[in-house]
Amino acid sequence: MSAILEPRQQPTRRRREFRHDAERIVEYTRFPRIDLAAGSRIGFTRDFSGSGSCIGCDEPEPVGALLRLTVRDIAGRPSCPRLERVVWCEAAGDGRFWLGLERVTDS
Repeated sequence: MSAILEPRQQPTRRRREFRHDAERIVEYTRFPRIDLAAGSRIGFTRDFSGSGSCIGCDEPEPVGALLRLTVRDIAGRPSCPRLERVVWCEAAGDGRFWLGLERVTDS
């Protein structure tokens, strides 16, 4: 079974709270990171809420993976890192991917 979902196969569980439609730069790494050479990856938010976020990125991530995520504010300052779990991964159609993330820890 593939971790990448076609658009019509998205899970029906949805965030209920208000979503902020804001594009912010994010840096993320798999957690726990066992290979120092892996480095961090860069993405951007499509939206976020109190319980999670949706980010655009260049590489797919498996459903269930934990990501250590740092969001940069509009001035470029980083937030405190937090853990988020990949709930879904969808091909965006332009070679990139959308990740639906569920917050595991608060920043």
